This record gives sequence, C-alpha cells and structure tokens, in this order.
Amino acid sequence: MRCVRMWVTTTRERRSDGGKVQVHEIVVKALEEHDGIDVESGEWTLYDYIDPDSLDALFSKEGNTVTAVEFTVKGATVTVWQDGEVHAKVE
Repeated sequence: MRCVRMWVTTTRERRSDGGKVQVHEIVVKALEEHDGIDVESGEWTLYDYIDPDSLDALFSKEGNTVTAVEFTVKGATVTVWQDGEVHAKVE
C-alpha cells in the first residue's frame, strides 16, 4: 500500500445549521481523503477507535491553548492538534 500523508486544516467554521464543526467531523474528513481508508464501508465507525464525544471535548476550548492527541484507525496514525485552528493529519 502506498503511504499518503493527508493534512486537513480548518478553523472552527459553522455548519449550515448554525452549529460548529466538531473535531470528530474534521477527523472523518481527513480519513475520507486518506488513501486506503474507506469510511463509507460500514465495517467500522470512528467510535471503534476513539470516543468522538471525548475527542470533541478535548478540543472544546478556544484560544491559545495547544491541545494534541494521536491515535490509530485501520492502521493509519491520526494526529489532531489545535493552535488557534484545528489540524488533522493522517499517515
């Protein structure tokens, strides 16, 4: 399998329904764009690897706080960090 590095950088934008984009949604987007990760397969969910609500809570504070977490999904390393914006990297 080819190794593709995928970075997703986002500000905490608002969705069309007025709510904030949650960190777990950013992670799912990064996984969707990563080569070899099929999030639509139905064989697994993000919750199988990390609690999405807990992940969102870790990054709920806005400002200058730097928060980072790393975990593995389907053999790919996912790194998420915040430094005023939320970043997700899948390797």
